[in-house]
Amino acid sequence: MTGSAAPPWVDLDVPPAELRLDPTLTCGQAFRWKATGEHEWTCALWGHAIDLKQTPSSVQYRSLGRLPEARADVEQALRDYFQLHISFNALCDAWAQTDPDFSRLRDSHTGVRTLRQPVVETLLVFIASSNNNIKRISMLVDRLCQHYGQPIDTEKGRFYTFPALSRIHEDPDIESTLVGLGFGYRAKYYAKSVRLLCTEHTDPEAFLLGLRQEPLDVARAELLKLSGVGPKVADCVCLMALDKTDAVPVDTHIWQVAQRRYVGRVLDPKQGPEMLKLLSSEHRDQAVALARQLKASKAPTAKTYEAAQQLFIHLFGDFAGWAQGLLFSGDLGSESKKTPSKAPTKRKPADPQPTASDRKLRLRNSTK
Repeated sequence: MTGSAAPPWVDLDVPPAELRLDPTLTCGQAFRWKATGEHEWTCALWGHAIDLKQTPSSVQYRSLGRLPEARADVEQALRDYFQLHISFNALCDAWAQTDPDFSRLRDSHTGVRTLRQPVVETLLVFIASSNNNIKRISMLVDRLCQHYGQPIDTEKGRFYTFPALSRIHEDPDIESTLVGLGFGYRAKYYAKSVRLLCTEHTDPEAFLLGLRQEPLDVARAELLKLSGVGPKVADCVCLMALDKTDAVPVDTHIWQVAQRRYVGRVLDPKQGPEMLKLLSSEHRDQAVALARQLKASKAPTAKTYEAAQQLFIHLFGDFAGWAQGLLFSGDLGSESKKTPSKAPTKRKPADPQPTASDRKLRLRNSTK
């Protein structure tokens, strides 16, 4: 579909203190936004080729082209996508009462928000994320969209929509197709998960969207039924697409943050009471018990994965998932810098192979 002349920019009226595009769109949440100009980003979403521009005072948008069935209310879609009804600064204020370093993070990583993304895209993208890096994930997702998605031609080039599950399911040999596109062993995960969703549900996308209304443990359990989805991938989908703001994906970096930054402080006789001052006595005892469990663990297991999540929830509350995202983006202090990394975009998950008992893991503090 060819786009007509680009319309004028429309201002979202959101200051950089609440949203900055560059760090938000490149920190390992979304993988299809393309830098297409100075401070400009473009992606095919909701049947539009959405163009965004960061200005010194706000973010602007326009549609460079659209499909006939494209969503009409682009501005509302973007406000929902960036969750602009949630104040980034208010969250940082609340977290800083537990960890004062969030005041520094607010300054150094201003406007890094957690996205609310389309659920099918989030699920399929994060199946490709385990033991992978941002550059390669983006490449694989681009190939998936080019093969199964719909093109929108614009003055900035051609952009492809993310395909519906039904479109992928039409392929009689999904696995072979994806192997040919470079997905390797992950191709079988896609084939099995797409078949399961499309055969067990009349409208698989509506089913996945319906998980937004379910408690976190229910949504997580449903996702864990899918091939290629372990606890970390399930939690990424819950946090970034299913409105579970207290879902905390635990990868290697976040595991190290929990171990090196919070375990010792929670257990310290002087620092612990100050860090836990906002909790009830019962929750303080629980946080201390979780910290002791993590201290005794040399490597992540199913039980300590859950313990790390629960510790973050106890410390940072209903938006613990957002706090985790900022901690990852911020790479707090010298402790995390001591950990060598082959590439800054590498995000290797600490996602143990799920067993039958692992699949029963749940976050006990779910609020959804």
